[in-house]
Amino acid sequence: MKRAVSIIIAVFIFAMLLVSVPVSAEQTETGYIYFQIPTEGSVAWNNFKMVYCHMWSRAGGDVYGWQDKNERCEDLNNGYWRYDISGIDFDKDGEYSLIFSNENGLQTYNLNITSSCIGDIAYCKGDTCVNPVDGEKSCAVARWKNNGDKVYPAIEIDSNGKTLNPDEADAQNIETKWGEANGSSYELPKLNVTSKTDETKAESIKESLTVEQVADKEDGINLTAATTWIIIVSAVCVIAVITLTVILARRNKDSK
Repeated sequence: MKRAVSIIIAVFIFAMLLVSVPVSAEQTETGYIYFQIPTEGSVAWNNFKMVYCHMWSRAGGDVYGWQDKNERCEDLNNGYWRYDISGIDFDKDGEYSLIFSNENGLQTYNLNITSSCIGDIAYCKGDTCVNPVDGEKSCAVARWKNNGDKVYPAIEIDSNGKTLNPDEADAQNIETKWGEANGSSYELPKLNVTSKTDETKAESIKESLTVEQVADKEDGINLTAATTWIIIVSAVCVIAVITLTVILARRNKDSK
């Protein structure tokens, strides 16, 4: 009997160790670029369901059509969306820009991108710029959080012939070529405040997403991974109970 109890205790301790193993990482992955949605001021994004990342070569030619299904980003449910660029074949001598947009017509201003930006986070400080295509509209200016000192918002000529240069960058010193770099992995911060609107949006999106796409809003735990560990622990506990039952049954049989 003591041996059986020892086995159960050992199995239980093993199960608890499994539960304590971290199931998510805070680091960004270098196969993605990230976008922190604007949440304040006139450029705040509210009541939307999808973010798209439209990318094109400065020499001409879109990677995908505007808001094509291949441009859809994944909601991380903490104010951040990520876009998988691992399958895009970039020209090493090309120059690229991108726009983040949603289905309600809101978008960011044109932002240059290089391979060093892989794994980086695009964010908006709240300032706006004229839409280069439609001078009657304005859009949020996005910048790179970790590469903003060398990869800037694009210099454009709007529909009225006016030069748009949000950061007054020197065109000669802007790094725009795709190059050979593979980017870096950066710490993905969490939003300090989540608005009620964002919470409502996240809840509505959860209903349409698969379990693999949903992440816990509080601590970033991936629900799929958490569910997997729960199943493993439950299975171990069931096996322990069955083992104990068999041992006790044999003891009772031998004692008769």
